[in-house]
Formats: sequence, structure tokens, C-alpha cells
Amino acid sequence: MTETTNIKFHGAAGTVTGSCFEISGAGKTILVDCGLFQGTRSLERLNYEPLPFDPGKIDAIILTHAHLDHSGKLPCLHAHGCKAPTYCSSPTADILKPLLLDSAKLQAASVERRNRRADRAGLPPFVPLYSGPDVTNLMKSIKTLDYCEEVDLGNGVSFRLWDARHIVGSASAEINIGGQRLMISGDIGSGAAINCPGLELGGYDHIVCEATYGAREREETLISERRETLAHFVEDTLKSGGNLLIPAFAVERTQIILEDFLALFDSGRLSAVNVFLDAPLAQKVTMAVLKYRDNGADLLKRTNIRFIQSVAESKQLNRMTGAVIIAGSGMCEGGRIRHHLVRNLPKRQSRVLFTGFQVAGTLGSVLMDGAKLVRISGNDVSVNADIAVLQGYSNHADRKGLAQWIKEHSPISGTIFLVHGEEEGLHTLSEDLIATGRYNQPILPALGEQWALDPHQQARLQSPARGDADQLIAPQDWTSRLAALRSSVQQKVRALPSDQDREKMLKALERALESYQQEKLR
Repeated sequence: MTETTNIKFHGAAGTVTGSCFEISGAGKTILVDCGLFQGTRSLERLNYEPLPFDPGKIDAIILTHAHLDHSGKLPCLHAHGCKAPTYCSSPTADILKPLLLDSAKLQAASVERRNRRADRAGLPPFVPLYSGPDVTNLMKSIKTLDYCEEVDLGNGVSFRLWDARHIVGSASAEINIGGQRLMISGDIGSGAAINCPGLELGGYDHIVCEATYGAREREETLISERRETLAHFVEDTLKSGGNLLIPAFAVERTQIILEDFLALFDSGRLSAVNVFLDAPLAQKVTMAVLKYRDNGADLLKRTNIRFIQSVAESKQLNRMTGAVIIAGSGMCEGGRIRHHLVRNLPKRQSRVLFTGFQVAGTLGSVLMDGAKLVRISGNDVSVNADIAVLQGYSNHADRKGLAQWIKEHSPISGTIFLVHGEEEGLHTLSEDLIATGRYNQPILPALGEQWALDPHQQARLQSPARGDADQLIAPQDWTSRLAALRSSVQQKVRALPSDQDREKMLKALERALESYQQEKLR
């Protein structure tokens, strides 16, 4: 029996992060992912809003993979009355606990710092989204699945996971509900997926597909070429007497980078330079996933690959030169990489090497865009170090790969929703799909929109987006523009030839501010 099913986009709509899709029909409600928003302050504030649905009415949660922009708010559900099981693959479950416990710890530390600030005096205190016990409660609800294994929720509603080839354990979710067949991509990788034997891959009523790299085409990079480029960056930086900083994501990216170093050492291409992994979370995740990798034991035997444990050990690295320091977070929004950046960005001999996507508005994005002055933990930091990018690590499908994934899941008789993308990626992929003549016009949902899904038909808008959706997903909000303006003013004032000129410029700025305030009072 067929009936209308509803899908509501609580995140990753018009933006890359905050994945959360609510699907309801046939008397069942399924939540696919519940992730953190990352990027501008305006976007991050969404994390602290009340949940936009009743957690107690959720029947099942499907987690596509462990990255925080997909999993980071799951403990909030159980802290607010959710009793539903959370289904995911075994590798995802192994990674999830250390990832979320670390998230809870970082939130507590961040809240403490923010509440101590002088400008917060007399204001209501910030509180963490969740605590360690909330994570423990969530983990009790986890149910692990093999790829292709079907879960029957009753009322003709079922789902299964397909291999997504993004990170270890990542999955796409096929959901059968209300007589319709849906596919939610999760994050799609660039490798060849392992399909489910005897099951039809294509032929969906509706699909929800990510578009993170929807406007990007990557040249195929051989692993050997990537490793050779990494070796060059290491040698060039250390020869100049600087440190090589690698901001890295704890899940998958750190492990691949370490494997590259291991291969370079074993082949003799690199001498045994010191590589420090200064990321407690990445260490825990690495230990959790070693059983899924062939060379895990070799990695632990290397005496020059050192896992930094304590804060005191981390601070000792500030006195070193000629070292490789891998630290979180990958977008420089938190973690130990920030204090290494404060020490090393002003040094011309040092280099920061990015190996992954940087969401607009993050510190990593600002550095990659060429900023010469940044603000880190209340400090204005000059950027003299070299900022470099090493391609070939991303395991996101690019523009062609995404179009191929959609083609493999054809025919699609209803709607293609494009999510998890910034404006350029969403529109470019949409135009590519339209140009083929094989699909209905894709829908680019906005935050808060709800769509009605019927078999073999284009989706119908049921409720509009939230009124502030466009402002929330803007690449820059007022806080990031203020930071950019502050940086620009400082650079221009310092570039003036004399203190007298600097005084004149500052007085002119003060007059402009006073004039604006007086105008607003009229």
C-alpha cells in the first residue's frame, strides 16, 4: 500500500554540515543522522537551539558514519527523551564513542572559557550541549549492522545500509516506507562500492544526494604521487628550519597520513624525521580502527612516530624546530592545532599543510584564502608561514563521481534532493544533472523545509524554510566580517609611514563610527 511520506530537512540544506533528515510515513518516524553545524558563529548557534522535532517520537535513528557533522548531536536526543535505537555499522560504532566523548570534553572546556570572559559578566551562562554520561546513554542504544542487512520496523517500513566508500564503516541508507523506495547517500567516497548481492541498486522513487564537491573536478592522483609531494613538503620545510603543521581530521584522514609517512620511511624516501601526532582523539580513533587495517601493527612499532598524550608534552613541542606536527582539528576550529598555529604562523620558515575540505567561515578556510592576520583564542596572529594544500587525500566523490553515483541509482522516478553543499556545488551539480535530460529538476532544499513524497512523482513543498535560512548559511556572518575588518584595519594602520598618519586614520574611523551612531538615533 502506498501513501504520502514526508521528509524534513533539519540540517545540511544549503550548507555542508549539520546533517539531519526526518522521514515520516506509515506511522513511523526515522531520523537519518543528527550532526553538528560547523562554520560561522551564526551557523554554530543552531547547535544550541531547541531540537526542531520531538525526540520521543522517533522510532529509529540511522547513522551514516561517525563524522561529527553527521553524529555530533546524537547525545542530545537521548538527553531529551529519545528511546529509539541508533543503527550503524560496526566500525562506525567503534569510532563513535571516543569521538563523542571528546566532543563533550571540548564543549565543557569551551563553555568554561567563554563564561569567564569579561564581556559575559551578568549574562546567562553558556552550557554544554551534552556531557559524558549522555554519550554513555547513547552508546547503550547502538545497534550494529552489516552492509545489506535488512531491518524491519513494522508497518511495511524497513531499511538497509549500503557501502558508501567514504570512510571506514560509512554507509548510504535505503529506506522502504509507505510503498516507496528512498536512498539517502550520506557522504559518498571515490572508491568502488561493494554492492549487495542479489539486490537491485537502482530504481528509486526519491534520493537525497550530497554535493560537497559538486563543483570540483579532481585530477586522479596516484598514491605514489601524493606521497612524493608530501615528502617534498617535509624536506623543504625542515631544511629551512621550520615546523610542518598538518591540521587533520581525527577520523580516516589522520590514519591515511600516518600510513603515507610509514610508507615513505619504509621505502627510504624519507629519513626517520620526527612525526608527532598531537591529537588525543585521533590517537583513540586510530587505535579503534587498526583492526580494520592491514598495517596497524607496523604503525605502532615506529619509534619516530610519537603519540603526544599530555598538555605538558604538547607545549614542549613549541620549543622544537624541524618537526612534523599532526594535530586536530582539520578545519582549525578547535583542538591543539590552534596553539601550534599561534606559535608557528608568524614564522616564515614554517608551513601549514592542509589536506582536506575547509568549510567557509572556518579558520582553515580563512588561512587558505590568504589572510595575513587572523584571530586565534583572543590573539591577533600574523601569518608569515607558508600556507599549502596537498590534494589527493579527500575521500569525497567529486563532480563527476557524484553524477556517476546518481546514474548508478537510476532510474529515479521522483525527486533528486541535493544537500551537503555550498551554493556553487549545489547549483553546478544540479545543472549537470538537468543537462543529461534523464532526471526531473533537482530540488535544493533550504533549512526547515518539509516536502511530501509520493511514488513516481516530483516532491511537493509542504512547509517553507525558516525565515532566517539565507542569513544562516551565508559564507560570512557579521562576526566573521568583523574579524576580517579588524584584520584589514590593523594591516592598513601598520602599513602607514608614520605614527602621525596612524593617528589620523584612527581618528577618521572614530568619526565615521560616531556619525553612524548619531544617524541611527535620529
